[in-house]
Parts: sequence; structure tokens; C-alpha cells
Amino acid sequence: MSSPSAAPAQAFPFTSLFNDPRFHALNGADSVLLAHEDEGRLVGSLGGALVGGELISGHSAPFGGFDIARDRETPAQVGALVDSSLARLAEMGVPSAVIRCAPACHQASYETVVFTLLNRGFAVVEADLNFFVDLGRFESPEAYVASLRSPARRALKHAAGEPWSVAEAGDDPADWDRGFALLAENRESRGRQLTVDRPYVERIRHEFPGRVRLMELRHDERPVASALTYKVRPGVEFAVAWGDAGHDLPRSPMNRLAYEVIARGIAEGTEILDIGTSTLPADDGRRYPNNGLIQFKHSVGAASQVRLTLAGETS
Repeated sequence: MSSPSAAPAQAFPFTSLFNDPRFHALNGADSVLLAHEDEGRLVGSLGGALVGGELISGHSAPFGGFDIARDRETPAQVGALVDSSLARLAEMGVPSAVIRCAPACHQASYETVVFTLLNRGFAVVEADLNFFVDLGRFESPEAYVASLRSPARRALKHAAGEPWSVAEAGDDPADWDRGFALLAENRESRGRQLTVDRPYVERIRHEFPGRVRLMELRHDERPVASALTYKVRPGVEFAVAWGDAGHDLPRSPMNRLAYEVIARGIAEGTEILDIGTSTLPADDGRRYPNNGLIQFKHSVGAASQVRLTLAGETS
């Protein structure tokens, strides 16, 4: 007998950071976490927040969506998870849902989830190009470098003799202040703002110890770039923001920063580094490719996938 269940106080071990009720609580949202079981086995869950009577999965986050307990689940079980979750929402009086699906690189059942939702009447309301590096392919950082195209390999080789160093932000607030100031300066130089602020990230860091990290890249002991990342689920790290600023180096340090983040992930056994979308919104509501950013992400060995937001009725 399969059945959905309502949100527990804590998320399941496989639940992504952005579906965790504790994450939604940081935003003051009324969270929902619906689980589906089959004969006592937990198949998966759907998380999100109730906003204006509608479920937003991925509320105040890049994505949310369905989380699957096993790496590979049968289409029948994925379909049952989707159907039972929608039925439970309808029973709760929630007439509609917006589901910001996680990229396919996060779990093998992604396509089946999207297939099922589309065939339940959901429609695509947003589409982005998302990029990721499959770290599981590499036994070492050297193997990663060898996989790059020659221009990227040459860039890393030319910079290899320079006085680079990296530091991970620790308990000293000054570490985080400095890293955030660098990211903010990077965004301001492009006429944009950071999507997260320092106090908010500090709350996430306090609630989820060890899952929020800030790496600082230094050149001759001077900070020149930083990367803010979240461990969003086992084996998957998400680059929330990275960038360089405050230097006059003849070449961008971003390839070196990407190398350091990737090398750390390989050493730690991380399977996927999700480096986010590379699209720009327009006044007509469409998204357009950010060609310069896409070129950079391809240069560091990233592959692309479509990240979809789907919307529909629960019954």
C-alpha cells in the first residue's frame, strides 16, 4: 500500500537543502514536505512553501522539485510519487503548484519526473540553460585538467608558476565579510546585485553546519576572487555565486578559481558541481543566453542542461 504523508519536523536524509522545511523557515514560509512510500519503503518526496494558497517548490531558492530516495527509481514509482503528492495537495485545499525542477544532473530520475508532470497537465513556464561539471569522471585534479581543451589547459599552465593560494572561510566573521564584499564588487561592476546577502547566508550556515562554504582565491596573499557554494544534497555541490574583483592582474583569475573549487570537490568525492544557469531575463518575459558566461563555463569543462519550471493544477 502506498501513501503520501505530511511534513515531518526534519527532512529525510535524501531531501535537498532547498526542499528542507528548516530552509523555508529561514524565509518565514509555511513549508510542506510530502513523502511517498511503497510497502514501507520511502520512494521520495516533494517539498516547497505555501504562498497565496499555491505550492511553490523552490520558493526563495534556485530550484526545488521532487527528491528521489534511490539513485535510480522505476518510472512507475516516480509516477506514483507525483500522483500521490498532487492528490495530497488537492486534499489540503491547494489547487495549484509551481515546481522549479532541479537540473537533471542532480538525480537520474529527473526526466521521468518532468515526463510525468507534463502528462499530468503541467506546462513549462520558465526554461533556463544550467551548467554542471561531472566530477565523478575524474580520479584526480590532473585528470580534470587533461580533459580540458588546449586553450584552457594553456591558461592554467601559464598561471601555474604564479603565487596562488586558497583559504576557506572559517569562524572568523571577517573572512565572510571580505569574501562577500568581493562578490558584491564583482556584481556591481556588471550592474547587478548579489542574489543573497551576508546575514541570510549566515542564517543558512548556522542552521546547516558544514553545508555552506566560502573559498577565497589569493594572488600573492591578496584576495582576488571568491566562491560561495552550498552542499545541496549528498554528492552535489551548488555554486551560488563566484567572481573576481579588486585586482589588476593581466589575466582573469576565474579559471584558477574554478580549478580550485573543482579540485576540492574531486578530493572530497563530490559527484556533481552545479555551477548554475547562464541566462538573462528580458522585458518580454523570455530568457536569453548569456554568451560570455556560457563560453567561460564551457572552457572549464561544464556541460549544459535545460532547467525547467513547471506549473499546473493539483487535480
